[in-house]
Amino acid sequence: MAVRIEPRGPEIRQQFLAKMAETFDAGAVGRKDRCWDWLFHPPLGPDAPRVQVLSAWHGDELVGGAIHGVAAYWIDGQKRYLRPPYGTNIDPKIRGLGISLIRAFYTDSGIGLPIGDQLARVNEKYGARNAARVQMFAPLRAGSAVARRRPAAAPLAGLGNALWSAWRGIAARRGPRLARGESIADAGAFGAEHDAFWRQAAANHRFIQIRDAAFMRWRFREMPLQRYDVLELRRDGELRGYVAVGHAIDPARGTGQVTDILTIDDDPRELALLLRAALRRLHALGAEVAAFGCVATPALTEAARLAGFSRSKPTRPAQVFFSDPAEMQRIDEILPHLYLTRADQDEDY
Repeated sequence: MAVRIEPRGPEIRQQFLAKMAETFDAGAVGRKDRCWDWLFHPPLGPDAPRVQVLSAWHGDELVGGAIHGVAAYWIDGQKRYLRPPYGTNIDPKIRGLGISLIRAFYTDSGIGLPIGDQLARVNEKYGARNAARVQMFAPLRAGSAVARRRPAAAPLAGLGNALWSAWRGIAARRGPRLARGESIADAGAFGAEHDAFWRQAAANHRFIQIRDAAFMRWRFREMPLQRYDVLELRRDGELRGYVAVGHAIDPARGTGQVTDILTIDDDPRELALLLRAALRRLHALGAEVAAFGCVATPALTEAARLAGFSRSKPTRPAQVFFSDPAEMQRIDEILPHLYLTRADQDEDY
């Protein structure tokens, strides 16, 4: 019996989550369950396609699928909708299921993070291009981090934290500091001022998810799984950039996340000022290590170094595909300009 792929709406929630539980751990399934309604209602215009479940059926049995999300991107001065897949799961017993589902993905332009090397290779076979991503780390409580790996060092954790804090304070004096007229403070409501900031930033970014006020409210105020602090950099009252940090601290590793950052023109100094503010906030939230995942642009890499991120490692690439053959012919020219952070994918949910 052949597998058929059908787009369905949020009404198959329980069936999809039950099938997802056969592939993913309980935590991942629980996160999708809690944010299901939110995920199906991104703040996009009436011209946007709907979020759907690409469901795979073998007779009357649901045997796999993926949430087919919708994200608005700004690409060379035009708004485009890309479709990121979330929660992709495939029953390995059903022959041809994976290929059928992947072919369904490629009827639309898409962007996503592959769930494994095998799926990444299949995506490449169908024409997807990779944008390398990195995860960068900044120790905040070095003594506690060492004690977590080596319990015998626990009695010295407090001393190690104090010494590391003193060292960070000394190192901070050598890097960029707020100048006269500059300030960093918690963001208030996102409205017309943020939209004006976004329009300026959009003019300096060729390939980026739209971060207007509606997106900021949806992503950082309404997301049901955790709270976020958004800190804004101002110069003489003008909004120059922001950074967002999540309140969730990984209990197993003591890691807190820098979720997003953006400035008008990717100035490394302004980015570094915001990243330093993010490190202070994550320290206050109890994190032992700060992590920042992104497609590593030269500006973000330099800013992270200035801010005190001292270690990095490669992580899963972002994969991009355009359904229009003419756009695919120039993808290798536009892809190096992709601006992507944790906020652009489903790693938080």
